[in-house]
Amino acid sequence: MGTAEARFTRHRMKLQLHRSCQLYLRFAQLLFNAPYNLAQDVHSNSYFKQARCLVSAGILAWVTICGYRAIAELIEVPMPFFTAVLYVNEVILCVCITVQTMVRGYGEAERYDQFLERILTVATAVPATEWAKAVLYLRVRLHWLGTTFTVIFSLGLLLDYLHFGSIGATLFSLGAYMLPNMLAAMSLAQYTAGTVLIYKLQQIVNRQLRTATRKQLRGQLQTTKHHYLQLDHCVQLITRSYNVLIVSNVFAGINVTSLQLLEIYQYLQANESKPIYMGYNILWIALQLGMLLMVLCPSDRTKREQTHFGTILFELSQCNEFTGDDVDQQIAHLRLLTLNQKRIVPTACGVLKLELSTLSSIFVALLSFMIILIQFDTSKLNKHGGAVTALDGLYSAKS
Repeated sequence: MGTAEARFTRHRMKLQLHRSCQLYLRFAQLLFNAPYNLAQDVHSNSYFKQARCLVSAGILAWVTICGYRAIAELIEVPMPFFTAVLYVNEVILCVCITVQTMVRGYGEAERYDQFLERILTVATAVPATEWAKAVLYLRVRLHWLGTTFTVIFSLGLLLDYLHFGSIGATLFSLGAYMLPNMLAAMSLAQYTAGTVLIYKLQQIVNRQLRTATRKQLRGQLQTTKHHYLQLDHCVQLITRSYNVLIVSNVFAGINVTSLQLLEIYQYLQANESKPIYMGYNILWIALQLGMLLMVLCPSDRTKREQTHFGTILFELSQCNEFTGDDVDQQIAHLRLLTLNQKRIVPTACGVLKLELSTLSSIFVALLSFMIILIQFDTSKLNKHGGAVTALDGLYSAKS
């Protein structure tokens, strides 16, 4: 393939990728959730750039003001010290996550470009039909995530209004709690999209290697090694880019889920039937679980595809057809490379392994939080003006 043709193919694949997530990307850029220079049609649009700054500044101010008011009023609500710490910590984490998502959208442009270049390097070496299928899969996944989160947040706002009965209280909830989670979900959707691309390309590389003949393998192994290293570097890039946000979101998820379960427990103990608020709490728990799985599932699938790559190499090395020649030596080198990489599990900030087995550790932490919260919970101390939960006391004090 000539240089001009290779450049054209690369450009065409880049356009395919942009078109597959164009709607999501534009919305993410408007909220300062993705770098401005990713899409090629926005450089000359000064109105979009001004709207982006105004919208992001307005959201940041709204979240900060609502967070400050929430902390100031939560301190006045009588409750056990440990429970108060979790409520205040939830608000602080919401403000921090909002800032992190916007800082990422401003300062991670270089990593986005590096990631995209490496992805396209591998993409140009796979059949165009396979790349088209991977892009279509990514598009369907993004649309599914967007629809799901739109339904969840819309339903959450409706239940919030039905329970607290005030538009002001609902707007307060939107600024203090929901907007930060919306921004976090949008950022983590980008992580999911990037990891899905890595997973699908690794799957294609594995399929090509498994079906290759001896003649094809002689020229393909070195290229396969290059692609494997490119995809592995993409994993490192995307992990470094999102590690702080992932850890913050996991801590916030444990915090929020503990408090939601505590509030359900308090209502059950008070023998008060509040199906709307119960559904509201369950919705928040489902949201936190969903955002956690958005990170762990694609990462775990990528690691399994890398492990599968090593398994294919082992099967090829055991085939008598390839023994005793340079192909066998190349396979041995690749097996050694994959063996070293197999021991390395991507971690966020060195404290959170990005694999499904991490769910067990999170469940243990959540269980510990619940035991402490229930032990320190007393009905009289947690009621404010006849309210069952601390949030009821907060919103009754506001009304």
